Amino acid sequence: MNGRTNIHDYAIAQMSRLLAKLAAQVQLAAETSGPDEIHDLRVSIRRFSQGLKLFSDFFPKAEVKKIRGTLKSIMELTSAIRDRDIAIEFLTEHKHAPHRPRLEKERGAYQRQFIGMVRRWNTQGFSAKWRTGLALGNL
Repeated sequence: MNGRTNIHDYAIAQMSRLLAKLAAQVQLAAETSGPDEIHDLRVSIRRFSQGLKLFSDFFPKAEVKKIRGTLKSIMELTSAIRDRDIAIEFLTEHKHAPHRPRLEKERGAYQRQFIGMVRRWNTQGFSAKWRTGLALGNL
């Protein structure tokens, strides 16, 4: 940010960048929903959510509320996946296998729900809708 950039322009630029990163992570996680992709998506969601909170004065309240609700639903789903990834990794490291098949089955079920959700998001053009709703322009 330089002396000529006002805070509104800065907020728009940051949120545009965060939304582009989020959209890319959604796409990557939909294609390869491994532990790293799910983790990286969750980081992108948290950063975008924090940006919405930090710059909330610059965006329509109803749109921010709607987006945050949508992000909450995907965070809950990815949390279920991530919890199982961590448990599976722990059990593997400690050579304790009895619960692993159940956890892998549960993870697979959550992963299918996740893939369905992000496919709907992408089909509905969530990134473009959010960009328009937040008036981010075409940065």
